[in-house]
Amino acid sequence: MANELTFTSSKNYADTQVVGGTNVQSTFESATVPTDWSAFGGAVSTSFTVAHSGSKSLRESSRLNTWDSAAFNLYNTFKANGAGTYDISFWVYVDALATSPTNASIMIRGNAADVNSFITATGGQYYTYLKSGISTTVNTWVNFTATLTVLSTDLTRASGTFNLMLDALPASTGQNIYFDDFTITKESTLSAFNDVTMDATFTGPNSTVLTMPAFWNGGNTWKVRFAPTLTGIWTYNTVCNDTTDTGLNNQTGKLNCSAYTGSLDIYKHGFVKTVPNTRYFEYNDGTPFFYLGDTHWSMPSEPYYTSSVANIPSQFKYIVDKRVIQGFTVYQSEPLGAQYDLSNGFTSADLAGFADLDNRFKYIADAGLVHANAQFFFVTELSNNAADYSTAYLDKLSRYWVARYGAYPVMWTTAQECDKNCYGAFDTVTNPWKSVLQSVNSYDPYKHPSTAHQENTGTTIASTSTFKDLSGYKWFGAQWAATKNGVQDFTVPKDYYNNSGVRPVVDYEGHYQNLWTNEYGARMQGWTAYLNGMFGQGYGAEDIWLYNSTYDMDADSTVYGITVTVADKQVKWDTSVEFAAAYQLGYMHNFFNSIAWWNLVPRFDSSSYFTNSGSWYSVASIDNSLYVAYFYNNTTRSTGTLRGLANVQYTAQWFNPLTGVYNTATTVTVTNARYTIGNKPDNNDWVLLFKKV
Repeated sequence: MANELTFTSSKNYADTQVVGGTNVQSTFESATVPTDWSAFGGAVSTSFTVAHSGSKSLRESSRLNTWDSAAFNLYNTFKANGAGTYDISFWVYVDALATSPTNASIMIRGNAADVNSFITATGGQYYTYLKSGISTTVNTWVNFTATLTVLSTDLTRASGTFNLMLDALPASTGQNIYFDDFTITKESTLSAFNDVTMDATFTGPNSTVLTMPAFWNGGNTWKVRFAPTLTGIWTYNTVCNDTTDTGLNNQTGKLNCSAYTGSLDIYKHGFVKTVPNTRYFEYNDGTPFFYLGDTHWSMPSEPYYTSSVANIPSQFKYIVDKRVIQGFTVYQSEPLGAQYDLSNGFTSADLAGFADLDNRFKYIADAGLVHANAQFFFVTELSNNAADYSTAYLDKLSRYWVARYGAYPVMWTTAQECDKNCYGAFDTVTNPWKSVLQSVNSYDPYKHPSTAHQENTGTTIASTSTFKDLSGYKWFGAQWAATKNGVQDFTVPKDYYNNSGVRPVVDYEGHYQNLWTNEYGARMQGWTAYLNGMFGQGYGAEDIWLYNSTYDMDADSTVYGITVTVADKQVKWDTSVEFAAAYQLGYMHNFFNSIAWWNLVPRFDSSSYFTNSGSWYSVASIDNSLYVAYFYNNTTRSTGTLRGLANVQYTAQWFNPLTGVYNTATTVTVTNARYTIGNKPDNNDWVLLFKKV
């Protein structure tokens, strides 16, 4: 599970990309008044009497006027460190005030020669107020802060008088004002996002080493999210490219990872992975992972904290929890509607949007789902605004995405329908989403499975993929809608089976329920995928696949003989989350879990394993020891004949995919290596499980 470590930079980095940086500090611990300090009225000295930190402070005494103050001449500091924005901070303690609290001000006073961008002439005086109305209470340390931008034209002379002072505190007999912890920090002209990189290297049991990038979380805060992969002690060491940043560089620590005692498979068995020459996903411990996904292309738009539905606290949370109950294992998302704008560079204004995504990624993980997520934004953001996204910038965004979300149970899907070329929006060679896939994979220490969501199978299949040979491309996210009103054209699944490079294939996007198909069609797609070599299915339902969608709602749709009306398309999520097909896909999950589904081999239209007798079918088997035959012809009871069998006893048992219930098994003795199935129990779709005794 993800652990989060927080680090505080010793510097102030800017949002924008510039250069430079320095710090000036004084705690007045010396026996004499530091350089550049003087008295503008009254007298100054160091004091052992009162201190904010350490044992001394700077004391001003013998004041006669409200404008009498200890003064620090800023000119030498600014001259030495150059133009830029400076943050000023110091602590003030007043031991006598006629009225407490009293408002004070921070000002800079100069001479006639010092008039510049911030010192102006007013009534014969030369000054500027940096901040006014600072409430000051007697016998209490108060922090005075201000920010000042200095231009290069303000620093043209060899010397000057920029006296930083207090103003507006009334003087009284015997009064003392103490100053301590005086700091002037020049805001770094380094950009927190663009110029500062930090990594944390974790070393654990068996000399396991994982290096996780850190991410900037605003201000001086960097975070590292890390999920230990083994129980025991892990140590870490940080490296920052700005080696002078003592808060980010060379930080060390230790974590103790104990065994998970909960019930979630993703934490009992470890992150999902791909294995070479293997057609299904596995958990880290080698246990096969059954991929059943629910589609949420506009995840950030789904209400997280409130819901308009009575007695349902949150749409997002409610659906996540319901899908777990229904047997789903994957949450498929795009960041459509994310509350950030990355077209103008990454700034602190974007952080709130990422914080919202943090909540959602964590909730999905805590529910035990794997999150198959696309990166950054909808695919057209790059095709419409290519000039805003250089390859270097996309690389930084990829690093940032991995840093925030790589410690969760995830799969990377890159972008919607980007393979092969976003329907001609890009050249197939220079498609920028290729660099995103490779960058994400390069920064990810866990090597979570990566793919690129494919265009529909009318334009892109395994054999025509332009991404499949990229390093890091580990599975296919196909967009296939199987034939629902006739015998299957096996061309598409055959292509994936024969041209995938023996990698997992997921029917990632088919027809969504109440958009282009109905309950039967949605259920049928799952069985058809798993029995045709696609060991993964993505389900989608109206107002969930795209929240508040108006897509294709102006007319009825008829596809594969199934008509979906405008009224069907207008159903809202609180109804569609309870569609029977979602539960029925859970029954499918249970069925496959009862057998070694990962060993199934699709038999497509091979007459060596099945001959048809007027049915619509998909058949897969494990050698000749177990056959699964799905008959989805929904107007007849026709089936066919299983072939290639051993001449031994088998059990034959019908499974009802609508109810999840098995009929009574019968034992049959096979002769002539074949078994004529006979009629289905009724005209609905049915599954036959046929296995050796």
